[in-house]
This record gives sequence, structure tokens and C-alpha cells, in this order.
Amino acid sequence: MDKRTCPHCGYDNVRRAVFCFQCGASLDNSSAQRGIHRRHRPVEEAVRSLHHPEEAPDSSPSQRLRDAKTDPSPAFDGTPITCLRCGTHNLPPANTCTGCGATLTLPDDAAPADLIPRAAALSSVGKVRSNNEDRIGLWARQGVVLALVADGMGGALAGEEASRLTLEIIQADFLGEAHGSEGLHDLPDDEVAGKLRAAIRRANRAVMRRAAGKREFQGMGTTVTLAFVHGAQVIIAHIGDSRAYLISSSGGWINQITDDHSFVEALMAAGHITPEQAAVHPMRNVLYRALGQVDDTEADLYVRPLSAGDWLVLCSDGLTRHVTGAEIAEIVRTSTAPDEVTHRLVALANERGGEDNISVVAIVMERADEVEPGA
Repeated sequence: MDKRTCPHCGYDNVRRAVFCFQCGASLDNSSAQRGIHRRHRPVEEAVRSLHHPEEAPDSSPSQRLRDAKTDPSPAFDGTPITCLRCGTHNLPPANTCTGCGATLTLPDDAAPADLIPRAAALSSVGKVRSNNEDRIGLWARQGVVLALVADGMGGALAGEEASRLTLEIIQADFLGEAHGSEGLHDLPDDEVAGKLRAAIRRANRAVMRRAAGKREFQGMGTTVTLAFVHGAQVIIAHIGDSRAYLISSSGGWINQITDDHSFVEALMAAGHITPEQAAVHPMRNVLYRALGQVDDTEADLYVRPLSAGDWLVLCSDGLTRHVTGAEIAEIVRTSTAPDEVTHRLVALANERGGEDNISVVAIVMERADEVEPGA
């Protein structure tokens, strides 16, 4: 059996899931796991009650959460931060989970000089496509932030299915005490890297199984850029041509951390074409490595030190098709918060044609003594 059907809403979750991806209910029979969700209502219910006071107060928690996910509040159009302890969605910025009270981006015992990641994420269908094949994710627990960009590929809804599967597989690998969410902040680097790569390997196998099972999904695939931010460091696992950038607080320079796994990038690296030729090359979107292609696909790993004021930007190629690295750096330098960065970058890509889906995650590193206590 490769799925766990939620007894509350009927959603078919991936086998390793502890909480339902759709309604947030626990899939575990233990009272401790269920109690996390039933003790506090998720943030979507609180937001929804402000905008929909006519909603019957006796509606079930799972029904209210499903309604909130399918009809989100107009006051928030980004991606929530999912608590890695209980799965509750929280509106960024958030230090503690509204569902279980766990610390999120702020560690339990943060010292004034500790670095705290503040994150926001936004995805847009763009101006040309009819559906969004990108998926983005933000998760947090005890000062760890996990961020994902996945850009699906394939005909009809196949790309959408590939990126959705990848998002859910990776969430299932990190969410819940059963998968080590309580100890992520204490893991040594090699174990973090192994955990990131293992999650991506499982996602790759899931995409390949789904493609083999249905004709309409054959040939589907997805990119994946997965960042683990904790303390003064980021570890990134990456496959495809979505990107991760580091913008330095000292000097404002921007560095593309990840390498594109595209034929054009390989040609450029070998000196056969120039960057200007690469930008208009007819094969610029053809990848030689992506999830869903072969069984033994392995993610590249990157480790970078971080300082106070540094920014990380993860994005799909829908952004970099229209916006240069220098322009990304300029927007970061002239913005004050991650949600402002994501909205400005997405808006600029759409203004220039929005030829593809556009997804952006922005993370800024702040000192703990500069973080507002109620955030």
C-alpha cells in the first residue's frame, strides 16, 4: 500500500505521512498526535472567522480547515509556514505555532547574537499558462527553516502532479515527531545532507511510479531545490534548473549557489556558447537531470555560511526567464521584508510577460535580538 487515506476528509496521502496534507488531521492513532491538532484551532480558522462571521460555529474543525484551504483569506496570498511538529499552517512572520505552541523560526533558547531566518514564499501562474505546475513549501521548527521550490514538467496536468507529489513526499519525510522533527536543530551536517537527499530520492521514485501507472502522466518530471536553513548556514539539495541565490549583506553582491542541470548550461560551461547565446538558445529549457527521469537520480549538495543581513532567494525559472541576478539583488537591497521581496519579484516577472509559472522564496537572516517578540 503506497498511500494513507485520511479518515476525516478522504484525501489519499503518501504512505509516510503523519498528518493529512489536505485537512491537517492526524493519520496516527496515538492520542498524543491527535491531541496536538484538537487542542488548538489552526490559523486558517481564525483568519476565516474574521472574513466569514456567518460560518456556523458548530461546523467540524476538519471541515473548517478544508474550507479555509480551498477559499483562503484575501488578506494573505502567500505560502504559510507549516509547523514541523503538528502540521498547522501559520501566517509569516511567525515565531510560534498557533496550533501546538511550538517554536518555529525562533529557537527555544535563542541567544541575542543567534541568527534567525525570516521567510516568505509566493507563487503565480503567470500571464500565459492556464495552470500552475510550480509548488513551493515553507516549514519550520526550533529555528530551522526548510524551503522548497519544485517546477513540474509534462503535458496537461502531468507536471502539476509531479511537483505536487514531490512537495507531499518531502513534507512527509520531515513533519511529525515520528520523522525526527523535534531533533532537526541538533543534527550534524552529514545527517542533514543525508536526510535531504533521501527525501528527494523517495520523491523521485514516487514520480516514476505514478508516471508508469497512468498513460497521461508518462514523461512527467519536476525540478527540486530544497534548502535547510539553521543558524549561520544553509544546506541545499538540488536537481534541475530552479535556482538558489545568496545575496550578501556586505557589498550586496549576488551569487548563484546552484548549477542548472540543463543542456544549455553544459554547453556554456564547456565554452561552446556565450551567456547571451544561452539566453535565446532553443534548448534552454531542456534538462538533462530532473526528478522522474531515471531511478538513480541524485541531488547535488551545496553548503554556504550565512551572516546577519544575508538573503537567500529560491525561485523557479519563470522568474529568471525575465529577471536577472543583478535585478534580484537590487530588489532585495531596496526591500525591508521577505514578503515584499517575493511580491516585487513576481510582479516584475509578470510585467515582462509572465511566460511561465513564477515561484519565489525569500529568506533573510536576522539577529535574535532584532526579531520582534510577537512576530
